[in-house]
Amino acid sequence: MSYRYLDHGADIGLEVVSDSLVGLFREAGRSVFSLMVEVDDIRAEESLELGVTDSSLEGLLYEWLSELLSLSNLNGHVYGDFPELTIEESNSGYELKARAEGEKINPERHELGTEVKAVTYQGLEITEIDGGWRCRFIVDV
Repeated sequence: MSYRYLDHGADIGLEVVSDSLVGLFREAGRSVFSLMVEVDDIRAEESLELGVTDSSLEGLLYEWLSELLSLSNLNGHVYGDFPELTIEESNSGYELKARAEGEKINPERHELGTEVKAVTYQGLEITEIDGGWRCRFIVDV
């Protein structure tokens, strides 16, 4: 699994690659928070359960990342691990359920990076590739 930043003018583009769809969504969440703080330094002090649905995988990714950002802004938390994440397909689309683990942002402990305001639909894509999955998306900073 990996992610990298893509040059995109005023916003920031990200590309995530994983050997599984669940891994892709997990790493996409981590990639967003890696813009804000050093993601490997986030402690699992608190956890929350969340779920999102959408009719497409791209829409599910958008909903997932938007929900994480919304909860982060609301609670002042960052999330670095998603140890329980499932994606199920049904006749009406996809459902993601996850547990997010993280902690309250502490400027004394976290070196603050870029504030991420929102995920955009612009350039959002998920592609099945040889040996796994890739997604690309842009965040508004």
